[in-house]
Amino acid sequence: MSAPTKISFARRPSMVPAYARVLLGKKPYSAPSGTVIEPVELEARTVKLSAAHLQRYRDVCAVPASARGLPPAYLHVLAMPLHMQLFVVKNFPVKVLGLIHLRNTIRVLAPVDERAPLRLRVHFDTMRETDYGQEYDFTTSYEQNGALVWEEISTMFARGTSGPKEGSKRPVIERSNHPETGTHTDTLEVADNTGWRYARVSGDFNPIHLTARTAQMFGFKQAVAHGMWSMGRCLASAAPHIPNMKIQIDTQFKLPVYIPSQALARTWAVEGGADISMCTMKGDRLHLAMQVRTL
Repeated sequence: MSAPTKISFARRPSMVPAYARVLLGKKPYSAPSGTVIEPVELEARTVKLSAAHLQRYRDVCAVPASARGLPPAYLHVLAMPLHMQLFVVKNFPVKVLGLIHLRNTIRVLAPVDERAPLRLRVHFDTMRETDYGQEYDFTTSYEQNGALVWEEISTMFARGTSGPKEGSKRPVIERSNHPETGTHTDTLEVADNTGWRYARVSGDFNPIHLTARTAQMFGFKQAVAHGMWSMGRCLASAAPHIPNMKIQIDTQFKLPVYIPSQALARTWAVEGGADISMCTMKGDRLHLAMQVRTL
């Protein structure tokens, strides 16, 4: 693989020009057969935290006031301007509009000093062909005072245009599974304005999250909540039950969470951490499954 193209910014860039390029760009919704990925690495050399922005994130995800430190998924939101820059460079081969977030791994490696600047990097070099489309991985990381404090691998999915291969099986929607005792359960309200509120905090204005009409353009019957909102909301529900130290959070996104709706968040203790699920109100089908473990 060739050396990555490197793009450096003094601070987080404006998202407005990137959105214009997304709307006017000619990239395909899935990469043509034989596409060779050219790696790219972007950085913002100085990222400063805003107490007001952090509070808006805590509000939209209902993070309890008792939860100390940065919410585990908050730094994903701050990286969105660099993610948008990744999506518009020629090295990223497909349109970001309509991409679906499949999986996410976050490693919280050290406490973040909210008064000190961070260095942000985003690296992309991976595409996988699957029976139903293409998967794209990119890595986001933050350093503070020269030490790695937070790292994330996001996997996005682009639907294929040729259909599944002969003999392949349709993906199974997993059933919700939890212990009969020792499970903490919350009812989550997914309000009409959830997509817009999270978009204003995160900068992610993907149309599948905003209105039923724009979501229908990409095959959804209603607007669907941001996967990272669902994750942040479930982590907020589970905050009293998960370790407040170095942790790894592995999340698989399953059924979409429609707007508006209700869902159940369930948390139960396991060796080394906790498991979390977000499921339908009947409790039978998963919206997401999450494992939180100490490192």
